[in-house]
Amino acid sequence: MNCKKIATLILFVIVILGYSRNSVSVAASEGAGTAATGGAVTSQDSVKKQNTSLKKDKKKKKNSKSYTKSELRLMSAIINAEAGGESFQGKLAVGIVVMNRIESKAFPNTLKGVIYQRGQFSPVRNGALKRKLNEYNKGKTGSKQWKDCIRAAQKVLEGQNYVTVQGNKKSLKGYHFFSVYLAHARFRLGGHRFK
Repeated sequence: MNCKKIATLILFVIVILGYSRNSVSVAASEGAGTAATGGAVTSQDSVKKQNTSLKKDKKKKKNSKSYTKSELRLMSAIINAEAGGESFQGKLAVGIVVMNRIESKAFPNTLKGVIYQRGQFSPVRNGALKRKLNEYNKGKTGSKQWKDCIRAAQKVLEGQNYVTVQGNKKSLKGYHFFSVYLAHARFRLGGHRFK
């Protein structure tokens, strides 16, 4: 057997033993001194509680989206190149606009496609994105600015589509553009205007 199969088998045994011990100990503590049928009902109640807990965990996982390390790297770098000097909420807003474009039929449907779409992001044209990607690759991400950019990237890649301004949540769903100079902007945050 290879290592993956052995590790999976060990994990399975641990889960089963932990599950059965938990059910028995709950049944024993709740049903001490009861008839055998009473203990069985308590054990079933324990199983129902555990199943409900597992369903809640699955719902949480469904709501958050998955992403790759390379997507995190690229999103962090574009946020840093575009909004490195902005507040955390400003960084989030830039990332949300990028994600909105991925979901829109008017733009490419991948992160890389959106960011490298011709004429869209000035850091791609002027080399700033390339410099930020090199910093990321070299592990030069310890500054507060980088940490905020990475955290903002994680949040938007997981599906967050709002910013918090003065204690209020502002949804940016449907916003596809941002710039320092943007005509007919619907929202302004820090040095950027959004529409």
